[in-house]
Amino acid sequence: MGSSGESVRVTIFGDEYSIKGDSDSDTTLKIAEYVNIKIAEVQSRVSSRDRIKVAVLSAMNIAGELMCYKEKCEKILNKCQELQKKADTIDTTIEESSAHS
Repeated sequence: MGSSGESVRVTIFGDEYSIKGDSDSDTTLKIAEYVNIKIAEVQSRVSSRDRIKVAVLSAMNIAGELMCYKEKCEKILNKCQELQKKADTIDTTIEESSAHS
């Protein structure tokens, strides 16, 4: 993801922000939309009108999702490494078998 070099105007939780980052403008807009969805979900579940509390709870939910996906990725990476070791062992066995034939 290369930086687009331009600021993107987004509205998050009713406030407008000018965002300039490493993501392209489409990705930045998608992220802002996702954050807004998460905030709306939290707002619908809590009785508090405290914007900071809603924002913090939303951030906690997003961070929880991120950690879950990181754990899943780590498990997949470990499984891939195990499979690569098995494939290497099979390849070595085949090569040794072919050398003896």
